[in-house]
Amino acid sequence: MIEKLLYVILAAVGLYELVDLAVLRRMKKRLVHRARLLNLLMLLVILTGFAFAIEAMTLYLFLQIVLLNIVEMCVLVLATTGIVLIFKTSVTTNFAQGTIATVGAFTAAKLIIYLTANSAMPMSTKLILALVSSAVVCFLIGLFIDTVIFRHSRYSNPVGKQMITMGIVLVLFGLMPVLFGLLPLTVEAFSYEGQIINLPNMFPLFLPNHNLYALCITVAMLVTLFAALRFTKWGLGVRATASNETVASMMGVNTKLITALSWGIAGAFGGVAAFLFAPVGNAVTVSFMTPVQVNAFLASILGGFSSFGGPLVGAVLINLFSSIASAINSVWTNVIVYVLVLLLVLAKPLGLFGKKTAKKV
Repeated sequence: MIEKLLYVILAAVGLYELVDLAVLRRMKKRLVHRARLLNLLMLLVILTGFAFAIEAMTLYLFLQIVLLNIVEMCVLVLATTGIVLIFKTSVTTNFAQGTIATVGAFTAAKLIIYLTANSAMPMSTKLILALVSSAVVCFLIGLFIDTVIFRHSRYSNPVGKQMITMGIVLVLFGLMPVLFGLLPLTVEAFSYEGQIINLPNMFPLFLPNHNLYALCITVAMLVTLFAALRFTKWGLGVRATASNETVASMMGVNTKLITALSWGIAGAFGGVAAFLFAPVGNAVTVSFMTPVQVNAFLASILGGFSSFGGPLVGAVLINLFSSIASAINSVWTNVIVYVLVLLLVLAKPLGLFGKKTAKKV
């Protein structure tokens, strides 16, 4: 399958160069047409790669793996959304996103233990309260970072903020064992049962209920966020701040409130992601969200930081790449995924949906 995909990539590169030499050089808007051709060829290569994978794995196995990995996809989408939201409003990358989310997961696990020992609540109620507590704690940590740490820092610029978030990672790594103990904690799944999906001419597919709940929660959060970005004053302020923070401030937008809420909401998204991720064979430790953080940055780079939707597509693609690679060769899963991402980024350095911004002087 890999050999076939390499041949397809080489054929796409050759076709691109041939069309560029024979046709596009004579056209006025050559760069625009080259970008469209490149997008089309990349789409064809990706779809062809998926077709080869389905042929090698069988459609049944591909669909079953996708259904079993829905939680990982949702977690990656939520983490990526938080990173992009912070980048759009603060023009910096939050290296502490995964660590903040881990604090939320620890809080949720401790709350479940406390409620189990001191109340007769049903487990579903405990899990809902734990989910809310994880989101609230991470929301407050995000607010604290922006309103207290950043605004009182001496060098408050994008690079300085990045260095501060790296320091926050070290501080939280040291605080979590003190606050929550050294032993790993566990979080129960919403349900350990599942649904049987019957499709024509195919064996029954199994969808765990926890995956279904995670999908519903993720979709609800994303719909709420994008609706707020589109139809509320806060969303207008976010878009204005993302375009130009200085001009937005001059036009009366409270950019400090916008950035503070963005950090808080990004933290809440991370807290929910960590809570959903914890039951899927992951004990809550200080570093259990690190792989998610790395892949979330990769998804943001792959999709392009210049849009809100592009990184989400990048997150879905990375999850699908991981699902296919793990079925083909579980030892080389990360290597295969990172090589594929590298090839796509080499073809489009600004990301699949990235746009070049022209500054007028």
